[in-house]
Amino acid sequence: NKMANMYVGYVCCFFAVLLVFTSADVRVNVTQSGEYTVFVQGKQWFQSADTFVTSNGDVLSVAKGTLLLQSSATMQGSDKIGMYTGTTLLYGTSQGTLLNASIKVYQKQGIVMFSQGYPKGVMGTQTTDKMVSTSFPSFEMAGGADSSLSLGVVSFQGDMDASGTRTGAYGATPANGTLGTCRVTLKAKNITASHSGYDAYVSNGDGTYTEHAGDYCDCTGHGECSHWAFEQDDLTVEECQSHCDTLSCACFDHNSHANQKNVIGTGITGTGPSVVFSSDLSTSVVISSYNNFMVASQDVLNGSVLSYGLLNSVESIPAGETMQTVLVVSSGINKAMDDWGDVLLARVGKQRYAYRRDFALQNLGYSTDNGAYYYYHTEDNKNYEDTLYDVKAYSVQENIPYQYILLDSWWYYKGDGGGVRVWDARPDVFPSGMQAFLQKTNWKGQLHNRYWSLDTNYSKKNGGQYNFIYDGSKVACPDDQQFWDDLMKNKTEIGMFMYEQDWLDDEFNWMNWLNTNFSGAKTWLQQMNNGAMKSNATIQYCMSHVRHMLQSVELLAVTNARASGDYHPGSGQWNIGTSSIMAHAIGIGPSKDNYWSTKIQSGSKYGPNTAETHSALQSAVLSLSTGPVAPSDKVNASNVSLIMHACDANGRLLQPDKPATEIDSVFAQLAGIGPGPQGHVWYTYANVSGARYGYVLVPTLSQDYNLSLSELGYDMDTKLYAMNYVPSSDVVKFDQDNKLMLEACGVTSFQLFTLSPALDNGYVMLGEKSKWVSVSSQRFSNIQTTSNSVSFTATGKPGETVSVALLNPQGVKIEGGCPIGNNGMANFHVSGSSINC
Repeated sequence: NKMANMYVGYVCCFFAVLLVFTSADVRVNVTQSGEYTVFVQGKQWFQSADTFVTSNGDVLSVAKGTLLLQSSATMQGSDKIGMYTGTTLLYGTSQGTLLNASIKVYQKQGIVMFSQGYPKGVMGTQTTDKMVSTSFPSFEMAGGADSSLSLGVVSFQGDMDASGTRTGAYGATPANGTLGTCRVTLKAKNITASHSGYDAYVSNGDGTYTEHAGDYCDCTGHGECSHWAFEQDDLTVEECQSHCDTLSCACFDHNSHANQKNVIGTGITGTGPSVVFSSDLSTSVVISSYNNFMVASQDVLNGSVLSYGLLNSVESIPAGETMQTVLVVSSGINKAMDDWGDVLLARVGKQRYAYRRDFALQNLGYSTDNGAYYYYHTEDNKNYEDTLYDVKAYSVQENIPYQYILLDSWWYYKGDGGGVRVWDARPDVFPSGMQAFLQKTNWKGQLHNRYWSLDTNYSKKNGGQYNFIYDGSKVACPDDQQFWDDLMKNKTEIGMFMYEQDWLDDEFNWMNWLNTNFSGAKTWLQQMNNGAMKSNATIQYCMSHVRHMLQSVELLAVTNARASGDYHPGSGQWNIGTSSIMAHAIGIGPSKDNYWSTKIQSGSKYGPNTAETHSALQSAVLSLSTGPVAPSDKVNASNVSLIMHACDANGRLLQPDKPATEIDSVFAQLAGIGPGPQGHVWYTYANVSGARYGYVLVPTLSQDYNLSLSELGYDMDTKLYAMNYVPSSDVVKFDQDNKLMLEACGVTSFQLFTLSPALDNGYVMLGEKSKWVSVSSQRFSNIQTTSNSVSFTATGKPGETVSVALLNPQGVKIEGGCPIGNNGMANFHVSGSSINC
């Protein structure tokens, strides 16, 4: 074809440079010596750095002359992504070829694939002096981009679905001291050496604290603490101590990120997609691993060289394996991540919105997770079974339509090191048995699990039936598909619909087999997924590294994941607007965890000073997340009206079409390269009868901000009507000539705007004032107009009244309601200033 002929012509005429190109979006130049330069829309963005491979403990490097480019060749073809042109680069030593590297540039969209192929495998890859033991591609961050460019970067990193994501100028080093991650625990049995830059502060009981530099709070006595009473990024030590004082805590730890080499994360916890973007957000590039996610890693070498390759703890690469890194050109942050996610999801055909089939993502639930009133806590003189029967009775009395219950880690048998010995309900917890409990309450079960103890009854070593790996670690790990098949089958037969795998990060970190064996961790997650699929169960990930999240693109049973730290009343873990960007991109529903719907719930295990000061914000975030919604109140302590903001009378969740996420301009402002709100501004929408209804949530804002249509992705000729439901306000125009004023606010005075388009006859549907998502596709359909009227259908529970508001063409607000009939529907007809049923 014409492109192929052009390509061959360049190769023929310029022996020093192979021009590898696609559309106008991206071009890669490769020299005869193997150096490569990535141009985006005509400007240089990335310049290659060193290529190296660790073999038998020695680092073989092109820069040092110990790894040699033996040959190169051009190529063209097609694969799942599309048509490509490119080059292969064979590297080796006098002993033969070691690395088969390649660069493919796709005609579609602007996608570049870098591959490390190891046809003979490599032994002795483990290293300790860097976070990668192989490197291709690698990019010079200092001076690697055109000097006219001002670039920012969003680096998705950290646990809980990248809840530690950082933003800054591309190539910048985070400021030392001052701001960092704050973690508070109510109990601390020990302090343990930190490998992540934390310092522990242990309470002396008199308002003072003793600092233990280089340590963190161990709240279990087993060398870990993963469930924090409070956890939040970007706080000072003094602010962290204040939260600790409020909670009467035993210990807090703080990480100022002084040891982080770059805004871009590295290693086990820091590896994840990075979005490099221009100051005007018109051009963005997402870079991440594309396969073998559990053993992929990235590092910033010498503070300025961004390298992608094999995780440094892995001991060898099997023959025939490849490590691939993908570069996707797009625009903005949200769109760029979605475009990148499309590429990953297409590998195995996983659909982005397949997660919506999950029962918990469609229905209201009740939680006993950390932060819940009944987390390791029952009513006085009652066991768990009787306590939860009281929760059920109270919910029926108050018409709170809980459809399932999350049972956290308090119900099963634990063994060595707090791990799971037997994953069955203890008789002191459920005297009648879990199956009888679930049947009597008519609740489905989301069942929590953690890591496996060394003395687990399931292991052949301990007299059980299944193969477990023992490698000197403090936990065991199953390596037996039949184990997962039986485990899932046994629990789905008694009422489980979702399996929650918690402690994913610690299990990966602690278990040598998982982080040293090339295929160990992938096999572990695949077997878990396969067992769930066979029993028609879904999986929620909790405490996941980003690598777990990326691996989920190959795992169809994984539908949702925790997107922030554990809930504690009054904490800042509502902040999932950034982590939800990655979750949405890879087809995962983000879970914020539970919440209290009222401020004070006396007698909790968390102490007398515990209070939820922003229940309304917690509730709104949950509804806008498209993830699970599960309050966790004490009996007789619920704000029923607030809970019902999330759902209809059947418990069916009323949600937007996608999670609410931080808008792009926030990141430009955070990176210091462009204007944007100083705080948090999230956006989402619901498409109903061909019209888009937008939702803007403003949790916190340090100063007023005028929001434009373009910042939300609307065309400039769009005309909307905005109403702030918190508090209720007048309807204002939002268009090219009238920006939307966002007022400075805090978590107790947050703002939530519904953005409604005018229908073709001038009416404006404002929807249900009593629901966070006032116009949702779950509730409304079949919106039709005549020259002077509007009709539409609402669905719900028979007898439920649906109250709505509209603007008529004269700008007069009309309000009224209709009852849901026995067929589950109500038909509305609006004419003039009246609403008829």
